[in-house]
Amino acid sequence: MGWIDVAAGISAKRHACTPSVTRSVDDVAFLHPVHVGDIVTIQASVNKSWNTSMEVGVKVEAETPVTGERFFVAHAYLTFVALSPRPRPRTYLGSIFTDYAPVRVPALIPHSPMEKQRFDMAEQRRQARFKEPRKQLGLQAMRDRMRDWSQGLRERAQEHAEIKPYPGLQAVMPGETTLSGEPQPRQRRYSADPRMMLKIREKPMESTFAEVVELVMPQHANTLSITFGGQIMAWMEACALASANRIAHAYLLTASIDSLQFITPTKVGDVVTVRSIVSHTYTSSLEVYVCVEAENLQTGKVEFTNDGFFTIAAIDDEHLPVKVPKAIPQSEAEMELHRNGSARRKKRLAQRLELINLVTSPESETVQSPASL
Repeated sequence: MGWIDVAAGISAKRHACTPSVTRSVDDVAFLHPVHVGDIVTIQASVNKSWNTSMEVGVKVEAETPVTGERFFVAHAYLTFVALSPRPRPRTYLGSIFTDYAPVRVPALIPHSPMEKQRFDMAEQRRQARFKEPRKQLGLQAMRDRMRDWSQGLRERAQEHAEIKPYPGLQAVMPGETTLSGEPQPRQRRYSADPRMMLKIREKPMESTFAEVVELVMPQHANTLSITFGGQIMAWMEACALASANRIAHAYLLTASIDSLQFITPTKVGDVVTVRSIVSHTYTSSLEVYVCVEAENLQTGKVEFTNDGFFTIAAIDDEHLPVKVPKAIPQSEAEMELHRNGSARRKKRLAQRLELINLVTSPESETVQSPASL
């Protein structure tokens, strides 16, 4: 997602001729994983512009150098807002309140039939975003609960973990001797190969809570010192995978990301806190709810930045699905979050099917439904 955001940002800046920041990201479905050594091709173009914003479409493909096979990976649509710094203040006090103002972007005129189609579809997606209810409504109770868990971790230390013998670290070092003074024979090191077995059938949702805290550094931000949207998404994905690892003992892949709305920007020097919890589990995949807050260390003000849902797939080293335990909700906030999981999944699968139709056969109305995870 970081590469997607950077490619889209370059395209937006070229069109607007001014720094632009990520405002939102539509749902993203990954149809194929990318492995180490694959060559990734990312193409981005502005589909349509409005007064101060524009939609950028990004297509991701990859190629395996050994076989020369090319395959489709993902499609993404991002909305950017063009910004320009206000007049620079002459005093230090004035610099604290320096802000950025949206600026007009050039109109985009489509020429080819494909450009006209993208132009019209961009407007349809924009209207759909306006009609979609605010996702954060009804999730505030869950965010408050995760904040309470976070505070509890600060106030008390977790119990010490059990000291468990590890075969790979039991080798006798040279020079060690027995009580009789005779040298000990060197023991053989053994590999600790993970077993992906369903040892437990269910776990409380609360046990999957995870938190990531990051300080926004200059390398995380654009020329306006505003954090890259792709960087925020990368931290969200890392936190989501941490939650998923608490319940699924397998190799994990990000299968999809629901649409994200960046409510409040974060800047260099802010502390970003990402919290996540497994909100629903299926046979071999799970849904993770992730929320983000930002703290200004100078003022102490904490603001909600954005939230979203990640779908994580569990596989083994042969890429076969691995069954995962069920996440059991206990509190009312957890039950509300869990209750709506099936509806979110149904919408996700429908969008995935729509993407497959678009990629494989644009003129076809139907395609065989993809196997659910």
